[in-house]
Amino acid sequence: METIRAGKRPIVEIYWGGGPSINPRLDAELSGATSPVIRLSAPELTTVAGSPHHQGVAAKVGPFPYAEFDATFLGPETRPGLVLILDEIQDPSNLGSILRSAECLGGSGVIISKDRCAQVTPAVEKVASGASAHIAVSRVVNLVRAVDMLKDEGYWIYAADVAGPETLYSTDLTGRTAVVLGSEEKGIRRLLREKCDRSVSIPMCGRVQSLNVAQAAAAILAESQRQRIAAGETMPCK
Repeated sequence: METIRAGKRPIVEIYWGGGPSINPRLDAELSGATSPVIRLSAPELTTVAGSPHHQGVAAKVGPFPYAEFDATFLGPETRPGLVLILDEIQDPSNLGSILRSAECLGGSGVIISKDRCAQVTPAVEKVASGASAHIAVSRVVNLVRAVDMLKDEGYWIYAADVAGPETLYSTDLTGRTAVVLGSEEKGIRRLLREKCDRSVSIPMCGRVQSLNVAQAAAAILAESQRQRIAAGETMPCK
């Protein structure tokens, strides 16, 4: 549904399993789709989708439309919102969850590297639950170079670090701001960390002293959104 609504991606064919859907919104979306809608039996749809977990509908689409880095994040026309920079996040579930949180909590985009990082695959899109159709995801060859370009544009760059000297709640996350999140095993690579202006941490009060990277991203995005609403940068959530 979100892929149809976003209109960013070619949809070759839509496959609809069985009889009438039990989801009226899905029925309405499919009836208004400009792509061919092909009815299949439930076993046929499972074969096409490659999995029984298809919820009765699937689509054959073009490649994922990655956003251009320069057009999305550089220049005066870029919209306010926190940028997430992901350093070697390789778990598709974590990437999908981060995309969903970024879309829901006012993030302006996510930057990943072309190598040593999970890419936006069907598994990632399933976890993102439609958010990947809307949030800008940009791939770059060199994250260090990308950070340099962001800093030249006036961005403040923060490293998310459990041992960071400043807390998330005492850090200004409004304006042009980006946060670097590293992998759970290795953290942020040294050269990239050295490019960051500061390190920030999320205060932990429980016996387990850390969040996974997707949970940490959600907490950072939520605090940034709170600050931006208070500063009048964004409209309050409905």
